[in-house]
This record gives sequence, C-alpha cells and structure tokens, in this order.
Amino acid sequence: MKYPYEFADLKHAACGNWQHILSCIGIPSGCLKDKHQPCPICGGKDRFRFDNKQGFGTYYCNQCGSGDGFAFVMAWQQCDFPTAAQTVARILGMDTSPQTHHHTRPTPTPSTPEPETDQLPKLQRIWHETQSLSGSQTLAYLAARGLDTSAITDTEFTHVRHHAALPYWTQDNNGKPIKLGEFGAMIGAIVDTNGELQGLHTTYLHPNQPRKLAIVHPETGEPLPNKKMQRRYSGSLKGCAVPLDPLDKTGCLLVCEGMETAFAARELFALPTWACLNAGNLAAFHLPDGVNSLLIVADHDTPRPIGFQAAHDLATRALKQGLKVQIWQPETQGFDGLDELNRIKQNQTLSQENPS
Repeated sequence: MKYPYEFADLKHAACGNWQHILSCIGIPSGCLKDKHQPCPICGGKDRFRFDNKQGFGTYYCNQCGSGDGFAFVMAWQQCDFPTAAQTVARILGMDTSPQTHHHTRPTPTPSTPEPETDQLPKLQRIWHETQSLSGSQTLAYLAARGLDTSAITDTEFTHVRHHAALPYWTQDNNGKPIKLGEFGAMIGAIVDTNGELQGLHTTYLHPNQPRKLAIVHPETGEPLPNKKMQRRYSGSLKGCAVPLDPLDKTGCLLVCEGMETAFAARELFALPTWACLNAGNLAAFHLPDGVNSLLIVADHDTPRPIGFQAAHDLATRALKQGLKVQIWQPETQGFDGLDELNRIKQNQTLSQENPS
C-alpha cells in the first residue's frame, strides 16, 4: 500500500504531539507523565516512565524495554510498524483513507535537538569508585535473596561490583535535581560485544538491612525506583549485557533478564552467564563471537508472556545463525529463575527435615 505521506514528514508532525496521539488510542493520560508508575503495556508496578525526550514520545520500562512513540503504539495495539504509522497518520489527519478521523491539534514546529553528550567519563568515574563483592553489602543482599554466596566469592567478578556510597538523585516538582542521600549499591557494567562500557545498572540497597532500598519522593510521597540504568547516549544499551562470567572454550552461554535472576541461573546451571536486564534487551541481545550454544532463561510473566516472547525472538535469530538453542522457563506462573531456585531449596530443606 502506498501512503499519501513520507515517513519523515509523519515523524516531524508527530514530534511534540505524542501525548495527544497516545491518548487517542486509549492510553490513559495519567500514564503519559514523566514519573515512575505502573507500565500500561505489561502491568508491572513502578517500572515505567514516559520521558518523551525531545518530543519523540519516548518511554522506558524495566520489563518491556524502551522505545519511541511509534514503538509505544505498536506495543499497545500489538501491531506491526506500518499499521502503527497509519494509525498515527490518521490521528494527525495525514491519512486520506476512508476511516474515522480524529480531532487534531495544531502541529508545533519541533526545535532542533541539541547533540547528546557522551556520558562515558561519568560512567567510568562511578565504576572506578566501586570495590569487589567480597565482604560487601551487595554480597549480604544477594545472600538474603537466597543465593549461594560461596559460588559468588569464589569468582572475582569483573563486571559486577559494589559501590559503598552512591548518590541518589531525582528531580523536585520544578524539575531541579535534588540529592536524597548516598547509599550502597550493586553496580553492573553494561558492555557491548567488544567489551566496551555502554552503561551502568544500579541496584540501590537499604542502609541497615540486606534488601533493596525503599525510598519516596520528599514532595509527592510517590515511591521512587531502587533500580536505575545510566547509558552513554540514546540507544547505546540496545543488545548489550552485564557479563557475570567470561566466555569459555565450550562456547556455551546462558542469558536471562535481571541481575538477581542471572546469579540464580548461574547457580542452577553452572554455565557462563550474562544478564540482559530486561525483556526488550534480551530479544535484541547481540550474540558475541565464539558462542555456539545458547541457553535462554525466560521469566514466566503473567498475564502477558513478555519474557517468553523475548526469549523466543532471540532463539529464532540465534538458530538462523547456526547456534544450538534451548529455552528454559519456570513452570510456575509469575516465577523467574531466582524464584525457582528458592523453591527448589525450600523443597530440599523440607525433605531433609521430614525424611520419608
């Protein structure tokens, strides 16, 4: 089908109008605010933010990944890109096909975006302030999550370390940065297939207990995220991962989503393990050279099988490249690899306490 517009023109017209466009397709207006909140796509609590950078309708979810306004339409309506583009064009009055037109607002002329600053020096500074996991608050946190810390301390992790006092920044109601304190944190170095640093994954920790930080905005009282990701620039994290282990001569690699899930899967399967951090990045994972066998540990998400779909997408691509691929997923709905590991350990404990 030939459309009566060029995509560049459509993208230009949509810029600055995404809140209107997304509201027209049924996304609640409350979701279209730059604050942490439940994700309208996957339903996860406090994992979504509509940041709308440079007016392009951008969003980020710890589960679904990130995208622009067109990706948002595709995810919400579960459609392909041409259908999403036609929907946007129809809302903006650019599609002359005989379908219902939506009321449109005057299209503002978008300002020329300023070039992004590469944040690598900042990321490197934070990373150079970290220390090994041995004896750290991060190790105590991982032990409290049910992980075998002896399997962790036996290895000197080069891409997962502890920061003793990482500042926690947010914005006040006027958009000005405010510092809420300094906290211990587990830091994962997100690297590309060349091993070059592209971002940092941060899990802030409670100062007095072995658990994640619970923190609220001082003005609004809204819960703030205890996990954050920093990137060098837009798009730098796509397909990258946090390697828990180097690749070995077997060519086998285990990949999954979250950091804690990665530690658990590593304990379950005893394979070199990399954390892709969310479903979108798992699906887009860049396969490194030297890998010939891939085990994908998928979260058993409910009600929508986002984790399995991401694993399936990666598996399909890996099979086309000639790799041996297997997908493993916990049988229990709502479980990830860490939940399954703790279930197994609990059953083992019960068996020991009540031998038949």
